Amino acid sequence: MIIDSHVHLVTAGMIDKMLKRYDGVGKGIASKAFAQGNHGFISNSFIKFLKGMSIRKHADLWATELDKNKIDRALFLPISENNDELFEFIKLHPNRFTGYVYLDKPASKQGVKTLKKWIETGAFRGLKLYPTIQGVSAADERLFPLYEMAGRLSIPILFHFGITMAPIYDYRYTNPIDLSLPSRLFPDTNFIIAHFGAGYFREALMLGYRSHNIHLDTSGTNNWREYLPDVMPLNKIFKRALEVYGPKKILFGTDSILNDKAGYRSHILKEQKKALSSLKVTKKDRDLLMGGTAVRLFGL
Repeated sequence: MIIDSHVHLVTAGMIDKMLKRYDGVGKGIASKAFAQGNHGFISNSFIKFLKGMSIRKHADLWATELDKNKIDRALFLPISENNDELFEFIKLHPNRFTGYVYLDKPASKQGVKTLKKWIETGAFRGLKLYPTIQGVSAADERLFPLYEMAGRLSIPILFHFGITMAPIYDYRYTNPIDLSLPSRLFPDTNFIIAHFGAGYFREALMLGYRSHNIHLDTSGTNNWREYLPDVMPLNKIFKRALEVYGPKKILFGTDSILNDKAGYRSHILKEQKKALSSLKVTKKDRDLLMGGTAVRLFGL
């Protein structure tokens, strides 16, 4: 069984809302960056590709890509608070798709109510937080009600720390060390650090030394390695992560986005499998990392 615990559904509506949100906090910087061609994964051709595409079309494309790559299930993260679109998407393939709730303003008083509402639909099994672009530290007490509710609902919270392609970012909130206090205050809540910490691998390992409820995901190109003083090969990243966290606390992911130029990131799937093979990871441990841990953590 292979479960990709980190992929993204991107719709035209999500991009529109995301750019408006960025402009709202950044004095139009997102629109300016986009006009100058500095738009990360969003291109004019991608927007054209998305326009007029129905949720059913998105769902059918994703189901085909998962079949092609022999992925049993995927966990989808929206790029803005369009949880209604993601809910409609998941309902079309409920045995293959599961969602993360996204909150544009997680520190607001409405956050807990919104989270509970979507989790109770059964379509969502996690919460995504992005401190760098949401402008709030993971240690901010305003987020504590969310952490408490996540524990009650038995869902994990995934954080994107580290480097980002987003045009709006504040690196004051990018260090996963901020999870140190919440992980102790909320022992019944599980936390996930995406992308091995995306540049903060050292800090992610430090947290793994003491915290029983912090996990890692392997998703993405992991090109953050290119911005460190010493570039570590991917198999060494996996080796250290397994030594500190073990396979029961690591989740496979690709960070795939379907767009006009590419489908599911099969090259990342192959690259990560190759890294595990080079380490002679046992079948039992590999099966946990590639899907078994996700089954347990998300209650699938």
